Amino acid sequence: MNIWNIIIKQHGKDTFDVEIPSAEMKLIINTGQHDEQISMLSSNVFKELKQNNLILNTNVSDLLHLALGIYTADQVVSRSEQGFQGWSRHFKLYVPVSALKEWNYSGEKLADILSFLSGDKWEIFFRKNEMSVTRKLELFANPIPKNIRKVSLFSGGLDSFIGAVDLLENKQKVAFVSHYKRGSEGGVQTKLYAKLKEKYGDESFVQYQFYVQPNQHHKNATKEASSRARSFLFMCLGISVANSLDEHADFIIPENGLISLNVPLTGTRLGSHSTRTTHPYYLKIFKEIIAGIGIKNAVLNPYQFRTKGEMMIDCKNQLVLKNLGPETLSCSHSENSRYAGLSPGIHCGYCVPCIIRQAAENKSKIFSSKYVYEILKSPPPQTMKSGSDIRAFKLALERIKDKPKQSLLFDVLSSGPVPTDNYEIFEKYIDTYERGMKEVEAFLRK
Repeated sequence: MNIWNIIIKQHGKDTFDVEIPSAEMKLIINTGQHDEQISMLSSNVFKELKQNNLILNTNVSDLLHLALGIYTADQVVSRSEQGFQGWSRHFKLYVPVSALKEWNYSGEKLADILSFLSGDKWEIFFRKNEMSVTRKLELFANPIPKNIRKVSLFSGGLDSFIGAVDLLENKQKVAFVSHYKRGSEGGVQTKLYAKLKEKYGDESFVQYQFYVQPNQHHKNATKEASSRARSFLFMCLGISVANSLDEHADFIIPENGLISLNVPLTGTRLGSHSTRTTHPYYLKIFKEIIAGIGIKNAVLNPYQFRTKGEMMIDCKNQLVLKNLGPETLSCSHSENSRYAGLSPGIHCGYCVPCIIRQAAENKSKIFSSKYVYEILKSPPPQTMKSGSDIRAFKLALERIKDKPKQSLLFDVLSSGPVPTDNYEIFEKYIDTYERGMKEVEAFLRK
């Protein structure tokens, strides 16, 4: 396993460098330079912010540059080639910041949260950014929206769509933040935005779509298929927009409780299969990090204790959900539908998000989406990769079927600590996990 020294630079005038042992590797990621021929990433982030007159304070700007660097490093260093046992990598991250004292206070927490999220070892070394520049206000065509008290992530998936409908039904103006790296993702988001505006009106919300794609074809890159650090970038994009609009605006991350807890289905899934993108512990530490650099926005997941099926049933506009819900995209690898001779952007049917989505559709009976493979009619062989998630769910359901509720606490804690000393809250997490798994069981045994 190689140790990777990742030097983040915010602009081309930064001359910082480090001496490294011959056995270690080094990458320079200039998060402010997006020339595709020379840069490690391509992005419209700062162009989008500038065109919408969204000005970030220095700490928020540093956070966003940091997130871009982390996501890029995650995508251009291959786990199979560079990771311990083909998975866990070792990063030393060198980061320029303006408020060195404040960031040093959060450094250990940042390293912990990244390790928790990605399964890698991270070491963070902050340095004083001597060339921080506050952008002068330039008047662009898009005025800064006012009276926005809610900013929500919008991925184009079913959970974020339900979150959007619920917010819009409250008749308050909302801002939505999206990230995409593939054309189909951005296309789904754009189409859903247009149809929500048809329903709720052009003035009902504003949206910000950020394109960020690390350059996996760069001469110094090795392509990585997983994208564990993507959620950190997505959340930093969201909190950056929220803070620039109103430092007291709520930042909302809509995610059902079963996916949020993401209890490993089998013992072998504690590592590579156990994603933690909205896990309660991850959100707790994220809140502490941003508070440490002066960000006051509340970070909320209002669906922490609901299953996906319950989110559908409780959605505040059932007709909108019925008509537009099938156009949302939840699949882990929807691009693979082209291998079946279909257009990209269709649910595969057999990955974990697809199985949970089908279980929710089965529970709510509101609509049924299109899937490449109908896994109940013709399930993929369990020996093939396409059959592994179905098999894992069946094994997990068999393992927990006779367990007393109190014992399920250890299953819930297997994906990470739950940040509470209140047993009533523990019970709510356990109940959510149990109801979510029963939802999946009802679908698989239909």
